[in-house]
Amino acid sequence: MSIKNRVEAILLASNRPLNQKDLLELMEIHSSEDESQLMSAIYELQKDYEGRAMNLIEVSSGFRIQINDIHSEDVAKLWEAKPLRLSKATLETLSIIAYMQPVTRGDIEDIRGVSVATSVIKLLIDQGWIKIKGYRDVPGRPALFISTEKFLDDFSLKSISDLPSLPELPELQNITPELTLQDEEQEQPAQEI
Repeated sequence: MSIKNRVEAILLASNRPLNQKDLLELMEIHSSEDESQLMSAIYELQKDYEGRAMNLIEVSSGFRIQINDIHSEDVAKLWEAKPLRLSKATLETLSIIAYMQPVTRGDIEDIRGVSVATSVIKLLIDQGWIKIKGYRDVPGRPALFISTEKFLDDFSLKSISDLPSLPELPELQNITPELTLQDEEQEQPAQEI
């Protein structure tokens, strides 16, 4: 059986993207010649799928075979589940985290100009699109949120740099220096009344 057919079968059967290392282990490939044949097979499959109902794409965590986007509405009719509906607040919060990461809830609120509901953060964490990377070293130790590999996979991105570029907004250029200043400020003694 050819490497190309083996790769195709494995990717079709997999319920998650597989990277080159995963494929090499599953196919028990150990020689560098076979490794290069594996990558050649992947590129051949990508060309074979062009213009067809399926395509082979590379996302952050590896390669996957998926239904071409133009057929997604037809295929969605197979499942009765309601698609996840995201509110404007949730989309704005996810966008801010993706573009400005790592950010705290306070940073998000400063950018949006309104408070962020706990349910919005919980939904994004439950979906696996964001996670807590650490905590800012300021009073209260707020959590720092970043996007995850699942976010990249679900939105068919190889890396965060594949996000569309933002228009130049003066508010965004000024927010980072303000955050830095807040981090560097020393605690001031309380004024007596």
